[in-house]
Amino acid sequence: MSIAEYRRLFGLVRLRPGMYLIRADFPEVVAFVLGCDLGSAGLLTGFREWLMTRAGGGSNWTWWALVLRLVDPVNDPSPRDLTPEMDEQAVAMLFDCLDDFLRLREEKDGLRRIYAAYEAWLAAPSGEDKQASAQSWPRPRDTVRYDPTARSGPA
Repeated sequence: MSIAEYRRLFGLVRLRPGMYLIRADFPEVVAFVLGCDLGSAGLLTGFREWLMTRAGGGSNWTWWALVLRLVDPVNDPSPRDLTPEMDEQAVAMLFDCLDDFLRLREEKDGLRRIYAAYEAWLAAPSGEDKQASAQSWPRPRDTVRYDPTARSGPA
């Protein structure tokens, strides 16, 4: 499957999670995304590094913990401690991040831009310089998110 096809799949899962998942909670969505990554042999290459530059930290965290950090940067919640509202926010954040990341990956130089930003973030000294570096995390050049209800596929 191509990156565009995975974007479409994730859009459909987001729209109708009950058709694809037993439960639509954050751990179940993470398990589904991990399965897609393993089946694709590298779909999420660079995702953790992209999330680290976006979150401004978490170099020893998994990508799903970084998504939770984006939802609640103060408390760094565990998936087991999520309230229903936080779980819903975490699932939405994960799908938003996946779509942004995969749009960036589809670009000719997307992966290079991800690793260049990550390298700059690592090289920045701790403190304010590190936070300033985190503000420049790479974004896709296009601004159109995938809409699974639209007739045509992603651009």
